[in-house]
Amino acid sequence: MRYTASALFSAEHRSSVNNKHKLERYWQPETGYYVASVYAPIKYLPAPVLAFMPQDGASDYSAAAYVGSGQVMSVNAERIVLKRLTLSGLPFRVHKRHAVVRFMFHNPADITWFKKAGLWTKHGRRGNIKESLGTHGYMKCVFNQPIQQHDTICMSLYKRVFPVWKSNLTQAIEF
Repeated sequence: MRYTASALFSAEHRSSVNNKHKLERYWQPETGYYVASVYAPIKYLPAPVLAFMPQDGASDYSAAAYVGSGQVMSVNAERIVLKRLTLSGLPFRVHKRHAVVRFMFHNPADITWFKKAGLWTKHGRRGNIKESLGTHGYMKCVFNQPIQQHDTICMSLYKRVFPVWKSNLTQAIEF
């Protein structure tokens, strides 16, 4: 059976907690195997998989390039693939471990919503949001060590992503 699918790639880690896997945007040779999550017709294990990519300008798969091969790992609709997003801001005023941060949010309601999320800096400091200042998105933060004026404050957020459903299914000739 042949079908077009838009896959999400994630690294296969046996020690991942709660079946949560990080979305991989680029292929990294040291990672090893990748898992492609797709919406497709159900196949029984072990079913071989061949992956092809259409050449530039081709609308069909008559001139497709071989990309990789593998096998069906499992039919699990509950596999969670997470995409990591990073919000960044700049310190406005710094006094030892305390800083006023701007340009991360532009609304006091957003600061209140993300107050429990942890902060980190490019130089390895960890911190938390204490309170919102004013109406333009400034916030007061405290860190575990003194920070510097030229440091960048970041916040990591995770969002669940799903594969795109493509419904064009064609029967291939099987020998």
